[in-house]
Parts: sequence; structure tokens; C-alpha cells
Amino acid sequence: MLAVLMAGLLLSTAPSDVEQARADFERGADLYRAGDFRGALAAFEAAQARAPAPQSLFNIARCQERLGQLAEAVESYGEYLASAPNAPDRQAVAAHVAELEARLPLEASLRVSVEPPASVSVDGDPAGRSPVALRLKPGRHLVSAVEEGYQPLDREVDLAAGARIQLELSLVPSLAGGRAPDAAVRDAVAPAPKTAPRRWTYVAAGVAGVCLAAGIGFGLSARQAENALKDGVPRSPEAVQQVYDTANARSAAANGFYVAAAVTGAAAIALFFIEPHLGTPSEAR
Repeated sequence: MLAVLMAGLLLSTAPSDVEQARADFERGADLYRAGDFRGALAAFEAAQARAPAPQSLFNIARCQERLGQLAEAVESYGEYLASAPNAPDRQAVAAHVAELEARLPLEASLRVSVEPPASVSVDGDPAGRSPVALRLKPGRHLVSAVEEGYQPLDREVDLAAGARIQLELSLVPSLAGGRAPDAAVRDAVAPAPKTAPRRWTYVAAGVAGVCLAAGIGFGLSARQAENALKDGVPRSPEAVQQVYDTANARSAAANGFYVAAAVTGAAAIALFFIEPHLGTPSEAR
């Protein structure tokens, strides 16, 4: 893990990149020994970007594992095994990967986004600048976000096994006195302005309903009168004329009620939007 010499560099890599990659690799080894796994991870990733090598991939996986990023560690170990098919520790690494994969379903995934971007820590351990993605053990964790010029923010999250949580935080600017503006920290919402009751809306809607019901009743009655002329029962000319006149009168009444229902229904719809504003005093400006 902490070997200083790097082997397996690509032959096409420029000499200057190889030298810088070696420096990054050595810096990563020193940071790893010092317990700064996040800094070591960044150094090994820089070395891998400049001059790809199996050793860098292995060390990247080790750092990710120490940081609790097991899914990423499994992926990096897999890349290491793919790039070093004859590695002497291949069997041991493959067995270790299997152990990590068995633990993955028990962990939870947490992604933290902060506006504006800030330094994030989980349970007091630095996690990097947002957005950050972490894999954590199930249970309660304390997420903290800190940025200069803003009030620090702490938020507790309760993670279930296998959960995938997206946590979005917004920081409040700090004033010179250390107190944020009231409007920035107050959660209360101003009460909505009082509106007038929709009395006439309900009256118009009721009239429309009555007219529609009456129209339907007269329409059915007119249809019955029309059917009576076709039932084959012998009737005198006067009786036939009477039934015919009744059908026409009821049909005309039905049409009249339908028109009234349409007009009052349209009035009810208009009043629904207009009536709350009638008689309501305008707000002071």
C-alpha cells in the first residue's frame, strides 16, 4: 500500500507527467500514514489521472474503504484487478471485495447538497465540499455545513438499511452582529387576506341546478307525450291535437329551463372568481 516506487506506468506517458504522478503518489502515501485519508485519496486520484497504474487504483480503493465509501471501493478494487491480471495478491483482493459486497446492502447512501456550496462533515468527520455522496451505517447521523459568511447549519438524519437519501440544505447569511435577518430565519407564513364569502355564487349555482332539474323533467314529460302519439291507441283528432300541443309546450318549457340553467351556471362560475374581491379593501402600499 505505502510503496513509494510506482510500476506499470503507461509507456506513452510523458516523462514530466510520470515525475508529477510519482510526487502525487508519494504525497498520498504520506497523507495515508498520517491518517488523512481524504487528502490521500485526492493525491492518488491525481497520480492516476497523470499516469494510470494498478498501484494507484489499489490505493484509491484503500482510501475509499477507510472513508466508508464501500461501493466506490468495490469499483476501484475491480479496476485494479482488471488492470493487473497477474497481481500476486489477486486472490486475496478478490476475497476482500466479496466481503465488502456482502456489507453493501446493510449500508445507506446519503448525498448532501448545500446552497451555497459549503464544507460538510458527518458526525464530526470532514466529508468534503458539497455536493458529497457518502455511504454510512444505518442509524442517526449529524450532518453539518459550514461556510464563511454564513451561519453554520446542523441537521440530523435517520438512515435505514439500504436507504438512499438526498439531503438539501440552504445556509443563511450572517450579519456583522452575528444575527441573521428575521425574514431569513422565520418559518411563519403571513396569514392570507380575508375574502368575502361566496354567497351569490352559491345562490346562482343553486338556481342553475334547479333549472337544470326542471328542464330534464319537462323534457322527459315531452318525450312521453310524443311516445303517446305513436302507441297505436285510437284517438279522436281533438285528442291527438291536445297531446301534440302538450308535447310542444313541455318541450319549449324544457328548452327554456336549459337556457336558464346555462345562464345561471355561467354566472356562478364568474361569481366564483369575482365575488371574493368584491368589497375587499385594498392592501396598504
